[in-house]
Amino acid sequence: MIGLALFAVATALVVAGLAGIAWAMPQHHERLGRRPPDDTARHRARVAGGVLLGAALPTCAAGWSGSIGFVLWVGLLTVGVLAVAGALAFLGTRHRA
Repeated sequence: MIGLALFAVATALVVAGLAGIAWAMPQHHERLGRRPPDDTARHRARVAGGVLLGAALPTCAAGWSGSIGFVLWVGLLTVGVLAVAGALAFLGTRHRA
């Protein structure tokens, strides 16, 4: 049961980290019809996204062994990218309509 909780936490950390990195990109703001963030906010979002992604790795390693945790983390990166890209695509087309 603890492994499932750690998996959920790691998934949330990865999705939040990738969303922060995506938020730092001006083209995503333009697609959503918003003004791009200033340089300070972009830098903070990139750093926060990197920290969240980095925090997901020891979370995965804590629930499983180091090598399996690393493979799980890489798999969660794939899931997170698909989730964030899908959300941006959906919200971008929804905003234009």
